[in-house]
Amino acid sequence: MNVLILVAIIMGVSLENVFKKSFNVKTDGKGAYFFTAFSSLFAMLFFVFTTNKLSFDAKILPYAIGFGVSYMTCGVCVVLALSCGPLSLSSLILSYSLILPTLYGLVFLHDPVGPMLVIGIVLLGISLLLVNKNTDTIRISLKWGIFIFISFVGNGMCSIVQKMQQDAFGGAYKNEFMIIALAMVTLGLGIASVLTERKNLFLYTKKGGFISAACGIMNGMVNLFVMILSAKMPVSVMFPLISAGGLIITVVFSQTLYKEKLSKGQLTGFLLGTLSVIFLNM
Repeated sequence: MNVLILVAIIMGVSLENVFKKSFNVKTDGKGAYFFTAFSSLFAMLFFVFTTNKLSFDAKILPYAIGFGVSYMTCGVCVVLALSCGPLSLSSLILSYSLILPTLYGLVFLHDPVGPMLVIGIVLLGISLLLVNKNTDTIRISLKWGIFIFISFVGNGMCSIVQKMQQDAFGGAYKNEFMIIALAMVTLGLGIASVLTERKNLFLYTKKGGFISAACGIMNGMVNLFVMILSAKMPVSVMFPLISAGGLIITVVFSQTLYKEKLSKGQLTGFLLGTLSVIFLNM
């Protein structure tokens, strides 16, 4: 059963990225506010309908706001990055964001510096050099670089705020925290979409409504399954498998569905980046 849940998580992580890229293809790279708001709505509904009993505490509100802002920023910028850049490399750079909660732990929680962390950081640096140096087959633009960097920071901040909330409340209010944060994202980006994308909302709903909803449900499912599996499997094993598996499946999708071809240097950088993510998760 654990293996099936793990496979479902890996496929879910990969499909989330594929759905974002697919939406961009169908809407010519537009509608980032709509997509993120609509997918956040369905992710929130997933948490609502899969929680037996909700218990809110006003003290989680600041954490929910911090997570919501980070999630909103990351969500929009990922969609924008995929509108002008490759799925494979975008997913790789985004996965590097786990270095931010790692640094947070080192600086503020005084976590020890282990050999796995050092190896992971070294591999990450080499990976970045290879990915950015070898651009024969996949072009990397400044616009893509800006969007993916903002996504990188936003995704990392999501993990940091989530860690802070769990530490502050002893692991309680996980679902309530997510519901409040996702409701804020849905409302905030829903308003932004109406103000800036209202002329095309019907078109986005028609062409990408189902994709957006599927992405949101997939996001909720992944988070739920991670919580279930973390109680049954050591996180030192679970997260490296999820991260590496998700990256590998994503690059397979990028090459088969979107015909993205990595140069030899980029492929080497991608493989080293996958190893880096594994070591950083250990």
